[in-house]
Amino acid sequence: MRFPRPFPGRARRKESGAAAVEFALVSTLLFPLMLGIVDYGLWFNDSLNTRQGVREAARLGVVQTLACTTGDTALKKLACTTRQQVGAVAGDTYAMVRVPSGWRKGQPLVVCAMVKATGVTGLIPLPNDRMIRSRTQMSIEVETPVPTGTTATTAASYADTPPSGQNWNWCT
Repeated sequence: MRFPRPFPGRARRKESGAAAVEFALVSTLLFPLMLGIVDYGLWFNDSLNTRQGVREAARLGVVQTLACTTGDTALKKLACTTRQQVGAVAGDTYAMVRVPSGWRKGQPLVVCAMVKATGVTGLIPLPNDRMIRSRTQMSIEVETPVPTGTTATTAASYADTPPSGQNWNWCT
């Protein structure tokens, strides 16, 4: 024998908003965590790209194989090549190229880049005030011809204008 329920459907009505409340509680923690993972993932990606891009640009510079044709001097072209090689995803890239002792075989070529990471949300605090920096120094392998805008004995440099509040002192 079955007894009828005293109030049919009452148990279902008690739980009708429980899923929405649980979702609201969990989402307040879950969504910022997921956005933080995306922001940090892009920051680490740009960090690795900056290091590898600067190294590759310096290598192209010392053998005078520049991929970029923008610029009237070899150093401007190398800075353009550096920006292309870095290829930052979540920020703007700035480059600096120096030949401290002139363009002679065996002398150093210094290539630096920095990326001002913006991230997806802009709310997550990223390391180093959102700045990614990389510096590479290599010895010049090709002496002749001396690239446009440089001499064999005089120091030369080219630098993009850094973002506000930043400078190139760390690259010297």
